[in-house]
Amino acid sequence: MNEYTRREEVRWTLIASLALVLCMAPAVFLLVTAQGKLIPDAAAQSASKVAEERVTLTHACVTAAEKLVSEIDVFKSSAKAARLDATEEPDAGAPKRKPPVRGKPPKEKEPDVALAWPNAQTSIKQAKQLAPCRLTVEATLGTKAELSPTWDVIAKAAEVTANDKNEQLAGVRTLLKLLGEAPVDKVLKAAQDTEAEHRKQADQAKAVAVTAMVREPIPEGIIPRRIAVGIGVGLSVITLLLSYLSVRVASVRRLTTLVPLREAAKTAQPGLHAAAVLRLAAQHNGGTPGMVIGAALGGLLAAAIVPADTDVFIVGVMSGCILGLGIQWAIRLAQGASQWRVRANELADVEKPAIPIVLVLSGVNHGLEAPFITFFNGLSPADAALTVEKLAAQAEEKILAAADAGATGRSNIPS
Repeated sequence: MNEYTRREEVRWTLIASLALVLCMAPAVFLLVTAQGKLIPDAAAQSASKVAEERVTLTHACVTAAEKLVSEIDVFKSSAKAARLDATEEPDAGAPKRKPPVRGKPPKEKEPDVALAWPNAQTSIKQAKQLAPCRLTVEATLGTKAELSPTWDVIAKAAEVTANDKNEQLAGVRTLLKLLGEAPVDKVLKAAQDTEAEHRKQADQAKAVAVTAMVREPIPEGIIPRRIAVGIGVGLSVITLLLSYLSVRVASVRRLTTLVPLREAAKTAQPGLHAAAVLRLAAQHNGGTPGMVIGAALGGLLAAAIVPADTDVFIVGVMSGCILGLGIQWAIRLAQGASQWRVRANELADVEKPAIPIVLVLSGVNHGLEAPFITFFNGLSPADAALTVEKLAAQAEEKILAAADAGATGRSNIPS
């Protein structure tokens, strides 16, 4: 900046700098602190589903235990009806005692295996379904010493098999030994307690799954987030630097144009200096504050609307930059030559040309500045200088005429 920098240029440069800071700071904050959308917690939902499946499996264990308890009673009744008990017959090689012969002995009825074996199979089936439940029950309630023997009995009962009549007979008796007095009802109670505990856990997991929410991870986009934020801020700073350089170039151009003409004003062409002042005053301000303010506002708007997508932030900065530059030029065109007189006087205060700018400006009618500037800029430097001298001379003549008229009027006033 130097003395040839206009007050407007300094003011708008400061406004643009302030706007950039006030907009970029919250924009970066919004982008850095952005979080993904709240979505249902998949882990909590999965845990709830697993808990429900565990309840279903435990309920199957309870059902198997209930059926086994009822089937044992049926099996024992059918074994009794089939004339079977848990006592094994004597070995075939052992000598048999002959009863005393007193008439014809009664013929012994053989055990009816076909009557007892179907019920034995049903009990074996339920034992097979119940045996694997031991792991679930003990994992939930802990290992209990009073139930361990019963679990072992159930496991052994599940392994009973038979392929012929003799094996079926042995299998029925073995099953009677294992399940005849086994406290399976206690296992049923343990399975019911396990189901109740699992159902309680499932209800808790379901309640958590209904309200549990997690943040969806923010996608990186085309450009990684940190790099995108840096690019957006960098573009905004570049617009400010360009605006500053534009102001600098304009002020230096005025300096290099006017300083050499100071000596010319002392020669035979004093109007050259004043003409240059008028031409420079007709030029637009240096700087691009609209581009800076537009980029800052565009970045802030993009960060406020879509903080999760930093690619949109870059687009917002660039779009705001172009839009702001367009609005700036539209304002300049709308202003036209309204600031020409002010700028000319401001520059004349610095240069102090030989021909006073006030005299020249008084020769231009108000409202006709734009046509005059168009005409004046089309002249050659020599013709422009001559025009300035004529306008100043006309203004002096008007001032002198007005002064003479005033003096004459005062002298005619009777004393």
